[in-house]
Amino acid sequence: MRNLVDKPSEVFDRDFEWSALARFIADDQPGATLGVVSGRRRQGKTYLLEAACQAAGGFYFGATEATDAESLRHIGNALTAHLSPPSPFHFADWSEALSVILDLGRDQPVPVVIDEFPYLIKGNPELPSLIQQALSPFGHARTSTKTRLLLCGSALAVMGKLLSGSAPLRGRAGPGTRHTPAGLPARGAVLGH
Repeated sequence: MRNLVDKPSEVFDRDFEWSALARFIADDQPGATLGVVSGRRRQGKTYLLEAACQAAGGFYFGATEATDAESLRHIGNALTAHLSPPSPFHFADWSEALSVILDLGRDQPVPVVIDEFPYLIKGNPELPSLIQQALSPFGHARTSTKTRLLLCGSALAVMGKLLSGSAPLRGRAGPGTRHTPAGLPARGAVLGH
């Protein structure tokens, strides 16, 4: 495992939460890994995840209530701003977007946060299945990238179902993944290893 991500000075306290995030992000094992972060609104999840992305050179995307096409346009714009490619990203579907997202960690472990993930599911209910396919044992992302994908949301019922029962993402999260809806002690949840 490479050195853990240093906690920025503007992140006060939250040592336990930062340590869990840093271990997840810095894990040098090959293949993309998945973590889930959930908790009630106004508990600091977004602030912590944005700080982690900034500290580790990652990508943060905050979803909004929008149609599926609008969400694809928004994430395309965000990735274009983040990567400055020769031409802007215009995704026809989520498979294209996920390919670019998961390729962000091709050289080293990098956090990729999709915040308010339930908004995206509302616009496209098959999105968890598409992520499951991308993270499958035979999928490209399992061997060619070290993207540390974190799905985050405040809709506890939706987030709680992502890894449970027969949900598509069940079993796709990294080793040691746990699900505690209250999560990061009284302030949100980091679910990953």
